[in-house]
Parts: sequence; C-alpha cells; structure tokens
Amino acid sequence: YYQWNMYEQKTQMREDALLYFGEEDYTKSIQYFEEALGKRALFSDEMNKDMNCYLAESYYRLGEYNKAVEIYDRLLEEDDTNVMYYHLKGECQSAAGKDEEAVEVFKEGYEKTGKPDLLKEICDIYIGQENYEKALEYALKGAGDNEEPPKELLYQTIKKKKKSQNYEAALQAAKEYC
Repeated sequence: YYQWNMYEQKTQMREDALLYFGEEDYTKSIQYFEEALGKRALFSDEMNKDMNCYLAESYYRLGEYNKAVEIYDRLLEEDDTNVMYYHLKGECQSAAGKDEEAVEVFKEGYEKTGKPDLLKEICDIYIGQENYEKALEYALKGAGDNEEPPKELLYQTIKKKKKSQNYEAALQAAKEYC
C-alpha cells in the first residue's frame, strides 16, 4: 500500500510539473520535477527517465545549460545507446557556445549508436562556423557509412560543395541525391 501511495504521489507531481511546463513556467516545473524525482517508488524507472528529460529541458529553456548537461550525463550513464540523449546534450553544449564540446558529444554518440543523423549535427556546427571542409568531411562520412546514405546528409553534401564553390562536385552530388 505504501509503495502504491508513493507511486500515485509521484505521478500526481509529474502531472503538476507538466502543467507548469506547458505554461512555460519552467522554474515551477523544475521544483515539481525535482520533488517528484526525490520520491522513491517501485516501477517508476521509465517515469523517472521521462521526468529527467523534462527537467533538463526546463533548465535548457531557462538558459541553465550546464545543469541540463549534468542531467543528460546521468541519463547516458544509465543508457549510452539512446540517440536522443546525445542530441539533447549536444544541443545544450552548442547553445552554451561550446561548439567543440558539442562536436565531441555527437562523435561519441555516433560511435556508440552508429546513427548518422548525429554526424549531420556536426555538419551543422561546422557550417555555422563556415568551416565547409570539416562539414563536408562529416557529411561524406555519414553518407559513406551506409549502403544508402540518408537524403539529409546527401543534401548537406550538396550545400557544402556549393558554398565552397566546387560547382562540378555539387552537381555530381545533386545527381546522386536525385
């Protein structure tokens, strides 16, 4: 009975936190998520992961990127094959102006999961820095690691070749894309 009661309390606090989150009152949502996460209840592991993601997102939206990164680090300790955690942690690093750290997060995520969309994130960072050579390197790596490269990576390759004024190569990449 005690465990069921704790689970119900935790569930109610999560619902309250989600209401504040939906109203964009992130300070209140953080308060409720942290309180709910402090309650111990059996069978709440999945709910805890979900609340931790919302908690990190609340910190992210308040511009407290380091706190969000800490939460994603804990989540990755539990499950280092979850692509979403790498995406979100990398976004936090990038938003904090730590592009090189974000690149490392995406590289690590790619090594652990093999998901080429993480390489696209690296491409986007290098495009933002106008480092088209590096961006092209990761676009080609992502396209080359798959039998059929993802269309988004092929498109990124076209953009990079065009921006670097390598029009012949951009035309060839466009033909492959089509």
